[in-house]
Amino acid sequence: MDRTIIGARRPLADWLRLQAYGFAWAATGIDQFIPAEYPVTARDLPDDATYEGVDPQAELPADLLALDFLAAGVEMARDAGVPIIIVNEPMFISDGANSDVRYNAFYPRWTYDLYREQLAAFAADQGVALIDVWDAVPPSEFTDSPVHMTAQGVAVLRNVLIDALLTPMD
Repeated sequence: MDRTIIGARRPLADWLRLQAYGFAWAATGIDQFIPAEYPVTARDLPDDATYEGVDPQAELPADLLALDFLAAGVEMARDAGVPIIIVNEPMFISDGANSDVRYNAFYPRWTYDLYREQLAAFAADQGVALIDVWDAVPPSEFTDSPVHMTAQGVAVLRNVLIDALLTPMD
C-alpha cells in the first residue's frame, strides 16, 4: 500500500504544497516572516505534568521518541562510512512558576529526563557519540519558543559544540 499513490498521498501532498509555496517565495523573496518584536517564551507554566495526554505514572509509548527513525539514520550513515555524532540541542529552561514540574511549555520534567536517559542508552547501544547540550544556552537567549534561540544563543551553542568536538570522546 505504501508504494501506491493512495498510500503515498501524504508525501505527495507535502511535495505539492512545497512546490506551491515556491511561487510565493520566488515572487516576494520571503520564505518566512520574522517579526521585529515577538512574544517571549512563557516562564510561568501550568501545574500540569502530563505529556501528550500521558500521565507521569504511565509509561511513555515507544513511538513518541521515534528511535527507530534515528536507528535507520545511524545505519544509513554507517553504510556510507559517515561518522556519527548525535547532538541533543538546547532548550529553554524556565525558572518561573511551576518550573519544578515543567522545564518549559513543551516538556514536563519527568518526560524530558526520561527522554535524555533513553537517548543516552540508544547512543551507547549504537556505539555513537552523544553531545547532550540541552541546558547549555541560558534562558535569556530564547525567543518565542522553548527551542528558538537568539543569535547570541546560537553563538553560545556553536562555542559549546566546538569545545565538545575538540575534546576527545569516550
